[in-house]
Amino acid sequence: MPQGTSFCNKHKQADLGRKQAYIKQRDKAKSTVKGKQLAASHMAHYNHTARDKEANAFYHSVQWQHMRDYVYSRDLATCQVCGNAVTDRKIVDHIHPVKISPEKKLDKNNLWTVCYRCHNIKTQLEESIKATPNGDNKLKHIGRDWWQKAIKERIK
Repeated sequence: MPQGTSFCNKHKQADLGRKQAYIKQRDKAKSTVKGKQLAASHMAHYNHTARDKEANAFYHSVQWQHMRDYVYSRDLATCQVCGNAVTDRKIVDHIHPVKISPEKKLDKNNLWTVCYRCHNIKTQLEESIKATPNGDNKLKHIGRDWWQKAIKERIK
């Protein structure tokens, strides 16, 4: 099995079907009032228990909210990796993570709009890169083009 893949060719189609069923169910749940309440509750719990206080304060600041809205509008509410519309939540991501490059946290050139799927893939890649020797330095120097290519390779 090639490195970076979850399943062999024999089982890849079954995995694809499973993922599509999960996405359909997840999207249906998000469209209900109860689903929206659960998502808001999950986010509040995450902010309170998992996110560090400094990051939580930053992501609730007026400066961040204005910059996030600007980038979301600039990118026309479109994922800058896959091109899908981002309509359910404004996901504006830091190309260079805040913990790695805090001086760029409000730099519009370090921000882009991404969909949930691409954001989750990028986050997983960041975690794996960070765990490698000199990972923080690598993350500081990875640019938008590299992220687009790496994420697109994992979408297929």
